[in-house]
Amino acid sequence: MRPLAELAAARDCLDTTPVLTTINNMKLAAVILLSAVLAGCAIAPADHNGKDAPRTASIVPLKAQRPVIGLVLGAGGARGFAHVGVIKALEAAGVEADVVVGASSGALVASFYAAGMKARTLEAMALELEDSDIFDFTLFGPGRVEGARLQHFVNRTLDGRAIERLHKPFAAVATARDSGHMAVFNRGNTGIAVRASASVPRFFWPVMIHGQSYVDGGVASRVPAALAREMGADVVIAVDISRRPADEADAADVVIRPQTVRSRMNDFRHRQANIAAGEAAALAVIGHIRTRIATAAVNKARAGGANVPCTRGAPGAPATAAALRPRAAAC
Repeated sequence: MRPLAELAAARDCLDTTPVLTTINNMKLAAVILLSAVLAGCAIAPADHNGKDAPRTASIVPLKAQRPVIGLVLGAGGARGFAHVGVIKALEAAGVEADVVVGASSGALVASFYAAGMKARTLEAMALELEDSDIFDFTLFGPGRVEGARLQHFVNRTLDGRAIERLHKPFAAVATARDSGHMAVFNRGNTGIAVRASASVPRFFWPVMIHGQSYVDGGVASRVPAALAREMGADVVIAVDISRRPADEADAADVVIRPQTVRSRMNDFRHRQANIAAGEAAALAVIGHIRTRIATAAVNKARAGGANVPCTRGAPGAPATAAALRPRAAAC
């Protein structure tokens, strides 16, 4: 029996379980260390400094005999689905913007609208959008989301068109991280510009453009209504989806404030409710918008030397610029 006991003792002495456990732990540590080393190359945002990088060009105001209409879509995360509802209501009423400005999630919707997308297309896209389409979560870096996926989503949807090649004049607002000053991107790569505009601090990585770091446009201005005026708008319609009203929205002629559902930035569960909220809020002020456009038409005609005795338009007429041109007949 003694040899058997000695064999059993020898087996116990040669038990490899602790050794294998140690080796496995070392392998796991090595994998984590290697991942961290490899990720170190991508922790710092890449600098977009090519000739197609977003840039600020001198703003040349749009000129037209009819009133120029500006649409400003403000910052607000997932509440930005309300912008689609606003565009839906404006389109149904015959109101079409000539110049478009966007901040943060508003820049995303604004870029598509500026590209010529109609409300039906925008709504279909919004209802089909998955968070994985625009959020690329990462374990490393200065934020939870890198942002490249959002950039590629925009450029893919727009067939790679630069800002200056869109159907309407468009500006995406971002914030210079060092100074806090507002930056206006109205030329260059649309996807990068929108990405910079929507890079919420600590959630998205900041975006480097020509050596300058940029974050969410809403940090500098949640509703940059004055910018649309600089771009030539006679009538500025601003959409404020902030939790607290943005003071800068008051520079607009008409401010639309939808009663949106509060949610986290990447929570799309309330998209339909927010689209409906945007539509309802816009419909409630359509009459006011028509009045402002009609007044602008009168002012333009008078400035041009036309004899305009009154501003009354045909009852129920659509709020298109042509329909709202002042009539020569007396009221």
